[in-house]
Amino acid sequence: MDYDELLELAMELGYQLQMCGAETYRVEESINRLLNAYGVQGEVFAIPNSLIVSMDIPNERPRTRMRRIPYHGTDLDSVEQFNGLCRRLCAETPPPTEAIEQIKAVKKHVFPLPAKIGAYFCAAAGFTVFSGGNLLDGLCGGICGVVTGLLVLFFDNLKTNTFFKTIASGFVLAFLAYCLGGIGLADNVDAAIIGALMLLVPGLLFTNSVRDIIYGDINSGVNRLVEVMIIAVALAMGTAASLHLSRFLWNPAAAGPLHSWPLWIQCLACSIGSLGFAMLFNIHGPGTLLCVLGGIFCWSSYSLALYLGCTDTMGFFIAAMVSSLYAEIMARIRKYPATSYLIVSIFSLIPGGSIYFTMDHMVQGNLAAFSQTGLHTIALAGSLAVGILLVSTAFRMWGVWRYRKKGIPPQNAPG
Repeated sequence: MDYDELLELAMELGYQLQMCGAETYRVEESINRLLNAYGVQGEVFAIPNSLIVSMDIPNERPRTRMRRIPYHGTDLDSVEQFNGLCRRLCAETPPPTEAIEQIKAVKKHVFPLPAKIGAYFCAAAGFTVFSGGNLLDGLCGGICGVVTGLLVLFFDNLKTNTFFKTIASGFVLAFLAYCLGGIGLADNVDAAIIGALMLLVPGLLFTNSVRDIIYGDINSGVNRLVEVMIIAVALAMGTAASLHLSRFLWNPAAAGPLHSWPLWIQCLACSIGSLGFAMLFNIHGPGTLLCVLGGIFCWSSYSLALYLGCTDTMGFFIAAMVSSLYAEIMARIRKYPATSYLIVSIFSLIPGGSIYFTMDHMVQGNLAAFSQTGLHTIALAGSLAVGILLVSTAFRMWGVWRYRKKGIPPQNAPG
């Protein structure tokens, strides 16, 4: 056994998983399973921007390697491919050089630019109508979403830091929405801004931070959570600047009332928005429709909870549990990571509207409303996190019990 090549194999697998946006626990467990399959004990430490792997070699000194993880996006299709490849490598244990070639041979299926533009439009337009806007607002929200998406792609190309990218994109999308409202195209500018703002709300980061904390990866969880807070501040600053500029240049008309659409229209708008996000997270094949279906289940369960008299925070908790349960079941049926199904299906619960109105109150100097709305937003996010935590923890405990019953160490079980 060439231990240097085995260490290189472990590093390459972990690096590719992290570059695709996999959770910390998935990266660490995949490498541990791989090393154990080759008969080697090791230690893995991963945080969002670094990966360290150490191997205990019989009759030799331990070998350790570290690799820095640069800025990366999210590619859930590739997470599924590398996760499946890890299963095969653990079962077949080919020579490390051959396994490395298999990792490098994985083809990343990326949507072309026109499809991405369509996804930005669908995501923003769908969640604009979902947030209470009419069809014209949806069109304006979709236009703002396309401009926002192109800006994000432009800044990503220049390797711009997340804080500046979010401020600039938030400023442009909000100012464009105010302009569209000023010429009479958007009846409710707030709905158009909320719909486009969903493209910048760190839903994936928030969900991954919760899952990392659940599995005991406190460093990674807190790291991601801090990034979520920084992005939220950047969104507040960008949209607040656009509001001040629009008020300085002209007096924007007051936004019209948000529509209270029937459930079937809400679910239709939610499915269109979820389809856009599924494409933006690079989900292909039947998984796309299953993610959209999960979004409908999630919002329907929330609506049913409100109908039965629950508060909105309790409704968020119940819907998060339903969404997490759906993701865990689909993951085990299709042998894919639960992340893909959870991220997209839960997007309808991401409190983008609450975040927007919180910072709107701050800009207007209404501290009482700002405090009330801000605390309510935190409560909604907390309910969301606890719902995900309970279901994920229950499934993890069940998995450990099941593999122990079979005599398989949990770290060697397929994940």
